[in-house]
Amino acid sequence: MKKLSVFLPIGILIFILDQVSKYYIDKKVALYQWINVIPGFLRITKTYNKGVVFGFLSTSKNPVVSVVITIISILALIILMYLFFKSENRFISQLFMVFIIAGALGNIFDRIVRGKVVDFIEVYYKRWSYPVFNFADSFITIGVIALIIIELFWRKDASDIN
Repeated sequence: MKKLSVFLPIGILIFILDQVSKYYIDKKVALYQWINVIPGFLRITKTYNKGVVFGFLSTSKNPVVSVVITIISILALIILMYLFFKSENRFISQLFMVFIIAGALGNIFDRIVRGKVVDFIEVYYKRWSYPVFNFADSFITIGVIALIIIELFWRKDASDIN
Protein backbone atom coordinates (compact mmCIF):
# COMPACT_ATOMS: atom_id res chain seq x y z
CA MET A 1 0.00 0.00 0.00
CA LYS A 2 2.98 2.30 0.50
CA LYS A 3 3.54 2.19 -3.26
CA LEU A 4 0.02 3.45 -3.91
CA SER A 5 0.22 6.30 -1.42
CA VAL A 6 3.46 7.54 -2.96
CA PHE A 7 2.99 6.83 -6.65
CA LEU A 8 -0.77 7.08 -7.23
CA PRO A 9 -0.85 10.89 -6.88
CA ILE A 10 2.04 11.19 -9.36
CA GLY A 11 0.28 8.94 -11.85
CA ILE A 12 -2.97 10.86 -11.45
CA LEU A 13 -1.21 14.18 -12.04
CA ILE A 14 0.44 12.87 -15.21
CA PHE A 15 -2.88 11.49 -16.46
CA ILE A 16 -4.70 14.77 -15.71
CA LEU A 17 -1.99 16.89 -17.38
CA ASP A 18 -2.22 14.69 -20.47
CA GLN A 19 -6.01 14.65 -20.67
CA VAL A 20 -6.53 18.35 -19.93
CA SER A 21 -3.94 19.35 -22.54
CA LYS A 22 -5.50 17.05 -25.18
CA TYR A 23 -9.02 18.29 -24.37
CA TYR A 24 -7.95 21.93 -24.61
CA ILE A 25 -6.08 21.43 -27.91
CA ASP A 26 -8.93 19.38 -29.35
CA LYS A 27 -11.46 22.12 -28.56
CA LYS A 28 -9.39 25.24 -29.34
CA VAL A 29 -7.11 24.29 -32.27
CA ALA A 30 -8.28 23.24 -35.74
CA LEU A 31 -6.98 20.00 -37.22
CA TYR A 32 -3.48 20.54 -38.71
CA GLN A 33 -3.46 24.16 -37.51
CA TRP A 34 -0.11 25.12 -36.04
CA ILE A 35 0.85 27.74 -33.48
CA ASN A 36 4.50 28.71 -33.02
CA VAL A 37 5.75 28.38 -29.46
CA ILE A 38 9.48 28.72 -30.17
CA PRO A 39 9.81 29.74 -33.84
CA GLY A 40 12.12 27.43 -35.76
CA PHE A 41 11.97 24.73 -33.08
CA LEU A 42 8.62 24.05 -31.34
CA ARG A 43 4.99 24.50 -32.31
CA ILE A 44 1.55 23.22 -31.43
CA THR A 45 0.13 21.23 -34.35
CA LYS A 46 -3.11 19.33 -33.78
CA THR A 47 -3.23 15.89 -35.37
CA TYR A 48 -5.05 12.65 -34.68
CA ASN A 49 -3.36 9.28 -34.49
CA LYS A 50 -5.44 6.13 -34.89
CA GLY A 51 -2.31 4.00 -35.22
CA VAL A 52 0.65 3.28 -33.01
CA VAL A 53 4.01 4.96 -32.47
CA PHE A 54 4.90 7.64 -35.06
CA GLY A 55 1.46 7.19 -36.65
CA PHE A 56 2.28 3.74 -38.00
CA LEU A 57 -0.98 2.11 -39.20
CA SER A 58 -2.89 5.36 -38.60
CA THR A 59 -4.16 5.52 -42.18
CA SER A 60 -5.55 1.98 -42.11
CA LYS A 61 -9.25 1.87 -43.03
CA ASN A 62 -9.67 -1.54 -41.40
CA PRO A 63 -11.61 -1.07 -38.11
CA VAL A 64 -10.06 -4.27 -36.75
CA VAL A 65 -6.65 -2.55 -36.65
CA SER A 66 -7.90 0.00 -34.12
CA VAL A 67 -9.46 -2.70 -31.95
CA VAL A 68 -6.29 -4.82 -32.04
CA ILE A 69 -4.10 -1.80 -31.16
CA THR A 70 -6.38 -0.98 -28.21
CA ILE A 71 -6.39 -4.59 -26.95
CA ILE A 72 -2.60 -4.89 -27.25
CA SER A 73 -2.21 -1.55 -25.43
CA ILE A 74 -4.47 -2.72 -22.60
CA LEU A 75 -2.56 -6.02 -22.29
CA ALA A 76 0.76 -4.14 -22.19
CA LEU A 77 -0.65 -1.84 -19.49
CA ILE A 78 -1.78 -4.82 -17.42
CA ILE A 79 1.69 -6.38 -17.69
CA LEU A 80 3.33 -3.09 -16.68
CA MET A 81 1.06 -2.73 -13.68
CA TYR A 82 1.75 -6.34 -12.65
CA LEU A 83 5.50 -5.74 -12.89
CA PHE A 84 5.17 -2.52 -10.91
CA PHE A 85 3.26 -4.13 -8.04
CA LYS A 86 5.33 -7.32 -7.96
CA SER A 87 8.71 -5.63 -8.25
CA GLU A 88 10.93 -4.68 -5.36
CA ASN A 89 12.81 -2.16 -7.49
CA ARG A 90 14.33 0.97 -6.07
CA PHE A 91 12.20 4.08 -5.73
CA ILE A 92 13.58 5.76 -8.85
CA SER A 93 12.79 2.73 -11.04
CA GLN A 94 9.25 2.60 -9.68
CA LEU A 95 8.82 6.32 -10.36
CA PHE A 96 9.72 5.88 -14.02
CA MET A 97 7.45 2.85 -14.26
CA VAL A 98 4.63 5.14 -13.11
CA PHE A 99 5.55 7.58 -15.91
CA ILE A 100 5.10 4.75 -18.43
CA ILE A 101 1.88 3.43 -16.86
CA ALA A 102 0.23 6.87 -16.60
CA GLY A 103 1.25 7.80 -20.14
CA ALA A 104 -0.02 4.50 -21.52
CA LEU A 105 -3.27 4.94 -19.62
CA GLY A 106 -3.69 8.43 -21.12
CA ASN A 107 -3.34 7.16 -24.68
CA ILE A 108 -5.52 4.09 -24.04
CA PHE A 109 -8.20 6.37 -22.59
CA ASP A 110 -8.08 8.43 -25.81
CA ARG A 111 -8.41 5.32 -27.98
CA ILE A 112 -11.44 4.11 -26.04
CA VAL A 113 -13.22 7.46 -25.55
CA ARG A 114 -12.23 9.40 -28.70
CA GLY A 115 -11.37 6.53 -31.03
CA LYS A 116 -8.00 8.20 -31.68
CA VAL A 117 -5.12 9.84 -29.83
CA VAL A 118 -4.79 13.62 -29.90
CA ASP A 119 -1.19 14.66 -30.68
CA PHE A 120 -0.07 18.27 -30.69
CA ILE A 121 3.60 18.83 -29.77
CA GLU A 122 5.81 19.25 -32.83
CA VAL A 123 9.57 19.70 -32.69
CA TYR A 124 11.03 20.83 -35.99
CA TYR A 125 13.95 22.52 -37.69
CA LYS A 126 13.65 23.97 -41.19
CA ARG A 127 12.18 21.11 -43.31
CA TRP A 128 12.80 18.40 -40.71
CA SER A 129 10.01 17.58 -38.28
CA TYR A 130 9.83 14.96 -35.55
CA PRO A 131 6.48 13.11 -35.51
CA VAL A 132 3.85 15.04 -33.55
CA PHE A 133 3.32 13.71 -30.01
CA ASN A 134 1.61 14.51 -26.69
CA PHE A 135 2.41 14.56 -22.97
CA ALA A 136 1.55 10.87 -22.54
CA ASP A 137 4.08 9.99 -25.24
CA SER A 138 6.65 12.20 -23.52
CA PHE A 139 6.20 10.49 -20.16
CA ILE A 140 6.34 7.04 -21.76
CA THR A 141 9.55 7.95 -23.58
CA ILE A 142 11.19 9.51 -20.52
CA GLY A 143 10.22 6.47 -18.43
CA VAL A 144 11.56 3.93 -20.91
CA ILE A 145 14.85 5.77 -21.48
CA ALA A 146 15.36 6.29 -17.75
CA LEU A 147 14.68 2.61 -16.96
CA ILE A 148 17.13 1.51 -19.64
CA ILE A 149 19.80 3.83 -18.26
CA ILE A 150 19.13 2.69 -14.69
CA GLU A 151 19.32 -0.98 -15.65
CA LEU A 152 22.48 -0.54 -17.73
CA PHE A 153 24.46 1.79 -15.52
CA TRP A 154 23.15 1.72 -11.95
CA ARG A 155 25.44 -0.45 -9.87
CA LYS A 156 23.52 -3.39 -8.47
CA ASP A 157 25.15 -2.92 -5.08
CA ALA A 158 24.39 0.80 -4.94
CA SER A 159 22.15 1.84 -2.11
CA ASP A 160 18.51 2.52 -2.87
CA ILE A 161 17.04 5.96 -2.95
CA ASN A 162 14.20 5.42 -0.48
